[in-house]
Amino acid sequence: MFAAAVILLSLLSIAINGVQFGVEFRGGTLFHIQLEEPVSREKMETIVSVISQRLDAFGLKDTKVNSLGNDLLVAQIAETNPEQIARLESLLRTQGKFEATLDGNILFEGSDIVQVFKDATRGYGVGQSENGYTWNLPFLLNQTAGDRFSKSVFHRCTAVSFDPSSGTQYDCDSTYFFIDRPAEAVLIIPKNVFSDDSQLLVQGNQAENIPAGTAFAELMKNATMPYIVAESDNNFSQAESSKLASLLGTAKEAIVHPDASQGQRASLESMGYRVVEVKNERPETPWVWVATGARQIIALTPGIANLDPYVENPNSAKIFSELSITGSGTSQDEAIQNLKSLAILLETGSLPIGIKEISKESISPLLGEEFLSGTFLIGIIGLLVVALVLYIRYRAIKLALPILLTGLSEIVIVVGIASILRYNLDLASVAGILASVGTGVNDQIVIIDELKKGELTEGGSYANRVKKAFFIVFAAAATSIATMLPVILFGFGFGKLVGFAITTILGVLVGVLITRPAFSVLAEQILKGSEKS
Repeated sequence: MFAAAVILLSLLSIAINGVQFGVEFRGGTLFHIQLEEPVSREKMETIVSVISQRLDAFGLKDTKVNSLGNDLLVAQIAETNPEQIARLESLLRTQGKFEATLDGNILFEGSDIVQVFKDATRGYGVGQSENGYTWNLPFLLNQTAGDRFSKSVFHRCTAVSFDPSSGTQYDCDSTYFFIDRPAEAVLIIPKNVFSDDSQLLVQGNQAENIPAGTAFAELMKNATMPYIVAESDNNFSQAESSKLASLLGTAKEAIVHPDASQGQRASLESMGYRVVEVKNERPETPWVWVATGARQIIALTPGIANLDPYVENPNSAKIFSELSITGSGTSQDEAIQNLKSLAILLETGSLPIGIKEISKESISPLLGEEFLSGTFLIGIIGLLVVALVLYIRYRAIKLALPILLTGLSEIVIVVGIASILRYNLDLASVAGILASVGTGVNDQIVIIDELKKGELTEGGSYANRVKKAFFIVFAAAATSIATMLPVILFGFGFGKLVGFAITTILGVLVGVLITRPAFSVLAEQILKGSEKS
């Protein structure tokens, strides 16, 4: 009666809540993320946490991040929209190390940001402007960073004119914002790229937040990256080679343009550099802007520089901790996505190590439905084969049928529990359910064999036979649980095997606590009826 009540409760939960399936069945995308180098378990846990927060902050449902070994992660999402996937891949590729500089000196970093304000009353949001759409992201610095910023920008504006109607006009220095600015690297710039990029920087680019009149030298000064303008397309001159050799002590990587020749790449590798190619898929954007990780250039204001109102002594300067980053987009959707992506990076923090490579595989919802129906069909076929084997063994349908029904009831109960807990059943979890049912069939055979042994005597009563059978059943269950527990408790590197272990243990517990005791009572009644007849 108790087993029947649990089965009914499970069916009720499945009918009301439904069953949550994973990406393999519902359709979605799997990202395989390769780190630049192996990491410790503690650092891997941090990376999993940061990536999980980014996925959650992106507003996605049914997300899961697992580590595989010490340098590989798998992130799954229930999303197949190509535009969303492209944006998400770009976000995942970003290590997320945010830096704001002035004359190459760091004003503050992403770790200095205490809070990102997503409140329209504080200025957060997107608005329409004359040339498109602008976005604004307010945030709060910690006390140390706020003090450093305020003193660093003190009086960094120069008075250029005076207008009686508007007052003094200032020419203010600019702050440069970088995300994942390369460290310990030298930039190799082909001569034609240097010429094109210099012109593009002067022209400006509203979509990339590059103001008109930006100087190449100022960008590189704030990026604090040494660079070589390669005069030849084939190889380096003697002077260039000498400079590269002198930089080798502080630079380990050489960032090259896709047009860099094989001779240049070979020379860099022979010197001891690790060659990293950076592509630029936006022709209207300077390549050097992408290679340095530059994101924005924002001019200071007289107020931030303590000139309006005027403050004489730097020690008396007003401390600014609440700041904001502004940007623009050619469309409202682009502006919203730029705002959202930057907010996610500032909120979730940076990864402790960079991403080497990301590959992805997509499963369409239609393919997932076929996969689910195929899995269901294979499960039915498997149960029928089990029923046939049991019938051959016992030559009695009245014994084979209860075993089959008990296996089905275990599946219903486990799926019902998953439905109550809103647990996503992925392929590994379904395999775990089938594995637990397999052990259940084995246990039920043990119970029947023990009940059928010998004649019914005082020493061999049904109660004693059941006790002996359950001693074997509980020993087997304990072995299964002991095998699976380490995968759950110390799941580092096992990834999706955790789902397999959870459903296997759940199925075993359901069996030994509910269905197998019920089956023993049923089997006892069947065998007693057979003896009487």
